[in-house]
Amino acid sequence: MLNNEEADIDLIIAKYLAGETDSEEEATLVSWVESSESNKQYYDQLRNIWEVASSKVNPVTININENLTKVLEKISKRSMSSNFWIYWKRIAAVLLVPLLLGNILWFYISYKKGPASSEPNYNETYAAFGTRTAIKLADGSSVWLNSGSSLKYPDRFKGREREVYLKGEAYFEVESNPVLPFIVKTSSLAVRATGTKFNVSDYTDDMNSSVTLVSGKVFINGPDETATGNPVSELFPSQRLILSKQTGELSIVKEDVNEYISWKDGKLIFRNKPLSYVIKKISQVFNVDIELQGNTLQDYRYRATFEDESLTEILKLLKVSSPIDYIEVKRNPLPDGTFEKKKIIIFPDGSPSY
Repeated sequence: MLNNEEADIDLIIAKYLAGETDSEEEATLVSWVESSESNKQYYDQLRNIWEVASSKVNPVTININENLTKVLEKISKRSMSSNFWIYWKRIAAVLLVPLLLGNILWFYISYKKGPASSEPNYNETYAAFGTRTAIKLADGSSVWLNSGSSLKYPDRFKGREREVYLKGEAYFEVESNPVLPFIVKTSSLAVRATGTKFNVSDYTDDMNSSVTLVSGKVFINGPDETATGNPVSELFPSQRLILSKQTGELSIVKEDVNEYISWKDGKLIFRNKPLSYVIKKISQVFNVDIELQGNTLQDYRYRATFEDESLTEILKLLKVSSPIDYIEVKRNPLPDGTFEKKKIIIFPDGSPSY
């Protein structure tokens, strides 16, 4: 609570800012301001608030009765003159308006940034079998998910690295940021990059995991890799790393990268690949069981490019361009009302077994 002398000086300040003081009051104010540095600072604060707010705000339009009463109770418990009320209504209004605007700004900034102590929310995106899905991450990086794959990623990156979790296959175009490494984690490996283009394939039912680098540089480590960990290996453009899940053996080969990233554009490109590899990729894309019979077909080399063809169309093209034939196994209903996974048997053309 302010004493009588303090209340009187507040009234003089209010009248002076409103331009309604007499010479005696002005002399009193000057003497009080010059008597101490704290008095001068107090006066300067009130004057600055008054000048800024009075040029932009009409205090009459603001409902201040409730808050003004609380302010006045703190200033004095005694009854005040009508002039004191008039001037302090204006000061209260001026003080309340910046406070209100400040609160609005604070809430807006907090909303944009999110709570400082909260953790990011994670999203998970799936690409259904036979489809592809494109994702834009919070840092501007782009990701393409291949058929039957999923990616778990935060709505905003927090900390010293940008970390995402992959099941299946994805192509990444990473926004460059040397300070915040980009980490792709699968069940078998972790790929660390700063600003590169690369493909990662790690389907659960595959015997191998692979990383194919288009541009830049990436470092490969185990699935528990951190941003400061020592890499097991590093890749340069046009190199492909293959990891055996059974033995942990790593191999790096130079490849035509288009063959391994063309799927994101709806193409399946095979350049002198064993038919067993071709069948495996087709099985993954369309979620079907394909059984390849006959020893002669396992290592049969195949060249082809498929672009957005259906499974039926691809099988027909395989039949006319290679020494094979195939049958579709009848699908039986399961107890829950669904049907067995589609199965196709491929065998040498002209085989007496079929």
